[in-house]
Amino acid sequence: MELLKILQLMVVFLCIGLAIIHFKRRDKHDLHLAFAFFCASSSMHMAYVFSAEYCSPYHHLIGIFGFATCSGYWLFARTFFRKSNAINQHHLLFVGLLGALLVLRHLLRFAEKMWLANTEWLTVTNTILSEAITILSSGMLILAFWEGYRVLKHATAILRKISIVYLSSLITGIVSVMLIAAALPRDLSEGVGRDWLVVFAYTLILSISHVLIHFRQFQIGKKLRESNSVTQEETNLAEHIQTLLIEDKRFLEPNLRVAGIARELDVPEYRIRTIMQNHFSAKNFNHYINQMRVEHAKSILSAPDKQDWSVLVVGIESGFSSAAPFTRVFKEFTGLTPGQYRKQLSAN
Repeated sequence: MELLKILQLMVVFLCIGLAIIHFKRRDKHDLHLAFAFFCASSSMHMAYVFSAEYCSPYHHLIGIFGFATCSGYWLFARTFFRKSNAINQHHLLFVGLLGALLVLRHLLRFAEKMWLANTEWLTVTNTILSEAITILSSGMLILAFWEGYRVLKHATAILRKISIVYLSSLITGIVSVMLIAAALPRDLSEGVGRDWLVVFAYTLILSISHVLIHFRQFQIGKKLRESNSVTQEETNLAEHIQTLLIEDKRFLEPNLRVAGIARELDVPEYRIRTIMQNHFSAKNFNHYINQMRVEHAKSILSAPDKQDWSVLVVGIESGFSSAAPFTRVFKEFTGLTPGQYRKQLSAN
């Protein structure tokens, strides 16, 4: 018996410790707040069970604060498995309803034991409250189970493993308290048998949930580090491409192709195309090259000492193989042919 009390007290401190750890996290999100809320409520519920034989009926006043065990775990499950819109106002109203019923039942039982009230209406009210609480608590446990089950079909391999571990711990805890306790001999179940199972269920669910939160945060951090690494690698590659094309003036080569740059940098062609879109805001490689060639051609056409250069010569000097593609591309970017552009400059 003494060992059971020690274990119950250890569960109380475990709940309080986990609540403080998750509430005081610097990077806390709704996930940590929901789990801290569940742990704090569970600590009060276990303290209520622990203090039953020491300070009855005042232990019911402690039990008032343990109003969100099943409902708190349901909120935690929603924040754990849902990326957005996890908790809304109607979820909190549902939790508040169950909490209000639990508080009312504790107050009625406290009044019944404190003043030895034994009226028929009080007995009926307690029975109705107990039935309603059982139905709502069972419903929230089912909803908590559903949150883990719903992601199994469409989740990644890692998330499926997390979900399986979560569901296994939840099912084990529920079976221990509800089914195994119901199958125990009546004298054992009403004595210490159920209390042992409650301690086991709390310890299992609290420990597994805490580990899963840390594992999930580790996976998120790992993905973020990998994403940052890829971003930095793309930035470095973009700088190499810019050096080749602009500083080394490779864009003036008539036969320049994305395949040649990819071979030179030893990267797949699709990465060059991706960088053109993400870093240079270009539709594709050819669009970016033509844009630079047109800008180079505009500088030649506006140079006073090169006014006698023909359109063909300007095009070849700008990296085009002949006058026709040069004129077409130039007009695409400026709305004017090279000749019209030169005349406009002269007129101005």
